[in-house]
Amino acid sequence: MTHPEAPPTLPDRLPLLPGRALSRIARIPLLHKILLVNAVVVVGGAITGMTVALRHGALHPGHPHYGLMSGFAAVGLAVSLVLNYLVLRAVLRPLDNLQGAVDAIRAGGSGVRVATEGLPDERLGRLADTFNSMVTAIEEQAEHLKHLPGRILGAQEEERRRIARELHDEAAQSMTSLLVRLRLLEQARTPERAQERVTELRELAARALEDVRRIAVELRPAVLDDLGLTAALHAYVDDLNAVGPTQIEFLCEGCEGRMRPEVELALFRVAQEALTNMRRHAGASRAWVRLRRGEDRIELEVRDDGVGITPSVLRPGRGGLGISGMRERMALIGGELTIRSSPGGGTAVAALAPDRVSSSREGGGNG
Repeated sequence: MTHPEAPPTLPDRLPLLPGRALSRIARIPLLHKILLVNAVVVVGGAITGMTVALRHGALHPGHPHYGLMSGFAAVGLAVSLVLNYLVLRAVLRPLDNLQGAVDAIRAGGSGVRVATEGLPDERLGRLADTFNSMVTAIEEQAEHLKHLPGRILGAQEEERRRIARELHDEAAQSMTSLLVRLRLLEQARTPERAQERVTELRELAARALEDVRRIAVELRPAVLDDLGLTAALHAYVDDLNAVGPTQIEFLCEGCEGRMRPEVELALFRVAQEALTNMRRHAGASRAWVRLRRGEDRIELEVRDDGVGITPSVLRPGRGGLGISGMRERMALIGGELTIRSSPGGGTAVAALAPDRVSSSREGGGNG
């Protein structure tokens, strides 16, 4: 959409010029246009002046030429001023359009664009293209931010539902079993029977404690705060390997030192979500978690040999299997998420985050 107040472009003011000639003129830089105009004025004025002066001298020998010289100087100055004014006005008009578009955006306008057709200077065309691209990016970001609060609230509610489901399906069931075993213990008639019930109670209590501990670790693993992402991923993979059935291999390259806290948390959540999806849906026998730290970026890949993901789930805007949440987390830290999958060919979740040196890596620690 072109700004409604944009004045006509150069082709509107010069309809007699052929399109090819006008295109060639537009590609001439502004500095060269001005130099060319002045060169034409000087050369044309010099040739005309010499011709007229020679004729005037021949007709009026010995007559002073001061008046003629003054007239030529005045005419040359006037022509130079007029031509330079026309060139500068034509070339600088797009800047007025650009300023008008900036004012419209500042006033809250939307859909404002600067016309890029028929501009009299190639660099102004690039400037207009850059401006339009920036406006498009800003509008897309604004649209994204407009829906972000709703997505955050949705993610919070989904997390609450998940915690409630975990507590109901595991911890609450263990507590119910404890109550049942306590009643059976009350009804025990012999010491042997009572000892058997006590053993069952001890096992159930240990299982319930383990369920609560696992839920607490998933909510916020203390090792992530204390020792960092590498240790947290290593511990998480070990816990998953202990319960099976999928065997997971953890690989780490260049992971010395701490990363920024928000990067560590985002990458841990991505790995956690990817591994959870893998265990629930992939039917994989093996999986690999690879963390690699380069000079200016951190790469995390979670790959499995499972059944793969349905292509429709991978489309942008789809939130199935927590994919939308993983993408949002990476976007918040300036990173990106890519997922490669095919039916029967496994799934690879790759997260890429920028790595800026944290205070702990500089030697200050994280407290």
